Parts: sequence; structure tokens; C-alpha cells
Amino acid sequence: MKTIKLFLTVALMAVATTVLANENDPKPTNKAVSEQLSTILGTPAFKVTDKDLLARVHFMVNKDHELIVISVKAENEMVEDYIKSRMNYKKIEKNSLQLGEDYVVDVRIVASK
Repeated sequence: MKTIKLFLTVALMAVATTVLANENDPKPTNKAVSEQLSTILGTPAFKVTDKDLLARVHFMVNKDHELIVISVKAENEMVEDYIKSRMNYKKIEKNSLQLGEDYVVDVRIVASK
């Protein structure tokens, strides 16, 4: 339980501070968006024991307020698959993010101690 709380806290902080649009057009985020993304990603079923896993997620929001994952760059293919399966076509609150805009988020999955 302690590991889950630690993971969610770190994931929330990572998402809260790093939601950006593509490199040419950064977009600010707010706490509500970070919380939604953290909830969508949840806690992975696989164990992370060696070191934190990092991924850069490029996504956009369609007219139905669903996240469309464009790409995920990570050192581990399992992390890429996990993020794609958790985020793709998940709905977010209306007016959270601009429809049709591209966003880039850095995600950190924290190693259990």
C-alpha cells in the first residue's frame, strides 16, 4: 500500500510539472489535468525494482475529448505498451485541454524500494 501511494504521488508530481505541447508551442497545464492523467495511468501490474522508468508521451485530444496517443518513447517496450493501452481513447473532462492540440508529457514510473 505504501508503494502504491508513493508511486501515485510521484506520478502526479511528474505529470503536474511536465505537461507540455510539442517543442515549438508549449502549453501550460493545471492540477486537474495532471490528476486526470495520473488516474488514467494508475499503478502498473509489473514490478519496477532496479531504477525509475521514464517515458515521453506525445498525444492529442480528439473532438470526443478522448486522448489519442501519437507516440511513446521509453527505454522499455513494456512501459510503452502499458502507457499506450492505459491512455489511448480514454476520456478526459471537457475544457481540460484544447481539442486538436498536440501535447507532450514526461511520465516516471517509480521503482519500489
